[in-house]
Amino acid sequence: MSWTGGCLCGAIRYEASEAPIDAGVCHCRMCQKSTGSAFMAIAGFNWSALRFTRGEPKRYKSSAIMEKGFCPTCGSLLFDQYLERTTKSHPDMVWIQLGTLDHPEIVPVKWHSGVESQLPWANIDDGLPRIRCDEEPGLAKAFAAAQLRE
Repeated sequence: MSWTGGCLCGAIRYEASEAPIDAGVCHCRMCQKSTGSAFMAIAGFNWSALRFTRGEPKRYKSSAIMEKGFCPTCGSLLFDQYLERTTKSHPDMVWIQLGTLDHPEIVPVKWHSGVESQLPWANIDDGLPRIRCDEEPGLAKAFAAAQLRE
């Protein structure tokens, strides 16, 4: 199966030749700010399975451990890529914004992260596992490793 998607204006299109490895919803403040919304729904794909079929995204280093890819024309956020290994991710993975997929409804999310910043009116009672960023040991190790290199 081919997984396809793109930005709002159509200047960037992508496809992934493999199914997502993982998917979830992040409620952390960085995700809230980068989406302008209450949370970010993402699906993790192998970077090697992803190719851009139209246009190239611009990148923005949003923290010491992450870059974000977006459309330089319309500004749509397309993906996040960790620059350090974490518990759920590594530099060979890309986290595609579910809303940019042509068929986001077919990706089942499996968890919620960053729940320490979840907005009280965005209550999603789906029974999925929930984790706080400050209780995620992989994130702490990734930030520490990045600081050693700076």
